[in-house]
Amino acid sequence: MTSSPLILLGCRVTLDLIASDGEVETRSFTLVADKQADFKAGLLGESAPLARSLFGRRAGDLIPYSAGDLKAVRVVAVESSTSAPASDAAEKRRAAVQEALAQSEITNQMIFATASGSKWGDYEVDVDRLAAERREKNEGQA
Repeated sequence: MTSSPLILLGCRVTLDLIASDGEVETRSFTLVADKQADFKAGLLGESAPLARSLFGRRAGDLIPYSAGDLKAVRVVAVESSTSAPASDAAEKRRAAVQEALAQSEITNQMIFATASGSKWGDYEVDVDRLAAERREKNEGQA
């Protein structure tokens, strides 16, 4: 019988997250270097508390883990990685934050423009100009 591989950096792990009320949620993550981490994309950074509790474990292990309403984590499966995660994960995350900031600025200006009885009088939002300015600023930072 072959035992499951040890959980190491680069492994893909499937976990049962066990809540204190007994509810179980199954999630899969690939353990990566912190600079490649992107939790939403399933890339768990090596220094995250959950990742640190997994290193050296195997499929079938039940690990006490207290965070929020979680009480334990069960390792369902461990797969050795055959490919490296995208090296541009941090850059993609940074771009997504910049896009959210740009959208926030546009929304703020639209709220200001539509405020009834504004002491500033009529105010028109030039969404295209704001978006272009944000793109230019981001390109200058790259």
